[in-house]
Amino acid sequence: MTAARDNQGIETLRGVVHPWHCDAMGHMSVRHQMALLDDAVYHLLGELGAVTETMSGRRFGWADVRHEIRYMHELVAGDLLLLRSGMVAIGRSSLRHRTVMARRSDGLSCTILDGITVRFDLDARAAAALSDAQREKAGRLLLSDAAAFE
Repeated sequence: MTAARDNQGIETLRGVVHPWHCDAMGHMSVRHQMALLDDAVYHLLGELGAVTETMSGRRFGWADVRHEIRYMHELVAGDLLLLRSGMVAIGRSSLRHRTVMARRSDGLSCTILDGITVRFDLDARAAAALSDAQREKAGRLLLSDAAAFE
């Protein structure tokens, strides 16, 4: 899903709001938005290499440790969605990232997820340092200041 890297994030998902995504108030429910955001972050992590892998007999993956979500504008049935994601900061074992869910029709940012995800040793159940290759790839996905602090 890699798109042109313009420091505004990469396209990580496209979707559509279906009637069954909407709640009793007629807008897309939080539970369905979270599923799309989670899928988009999975694609973002995939830009760094295999999302799960085995190295030297140990299994590695990722663990989300924090989410902050801003719901700024309603989404309704029929809205076409475009999600873009990028890195905000790179730590020793963690990544701060942002995903913006926008309406395709007008580009309006409707939902913004800020998250922290940790490289995780699935056998030791503990944080693991990012590899040099992961750090380098994540660095190419850093958002511009304007996108990072929207």
